[in-house]
Amino acid sequence: MTSRENGYLETDRPNVGTLLYVTDLIHDSNEALDVACELAASHGVHLELIHVVELEHARSSPDGQMGIQFRLDVLAQRLRHLKRNVASRLLFGSPEEVISKRAKEIKAKLIAFAFSGQSAARVQAEMVKRVGSKVACPVMILPAPAI
Repeated sequence: MTSRENGYLETDRPNVGTLLYVTDLIHDSNEALDVACELAASHGVHLELIHVVELEHARSSPDGQMGIQFRLDVLAQRLRHLKRNVASRLLFGSPEEVISKRAKEIKAKLIAFAFSGQSAARVQAEMVKRVGSKVACPVMILPAPAI
């Protein structure tokens, strides 16, 4: 007996692994998504898109959360049309804690972040470093779009 979880069948995932793609839903470029898809395909792993809402710094409203979930689902659906096995999750809490916990739960093979732009590069690099110290898999920032 199988059940559907996170966009794919449990039987589709035996020891396959997952590339965890962390998106802020603003700075995702087609290039970064292409790299994530290529990495997942070349390593034979699933792709899971996650967005973390830090409740301390964001207003919490059902409409706002539904809007974020919709944008995340649209992004995942776009990749599914390309025949990619993609799941999406909206998570809540401290990004470092939530991302680390999710990576451990799914035994992520790689965690990839979309580059957030020059103004946030230092803050993002520090968060990536903190996440990297809490997980067993590699952590990377995917390239920004070429100008």
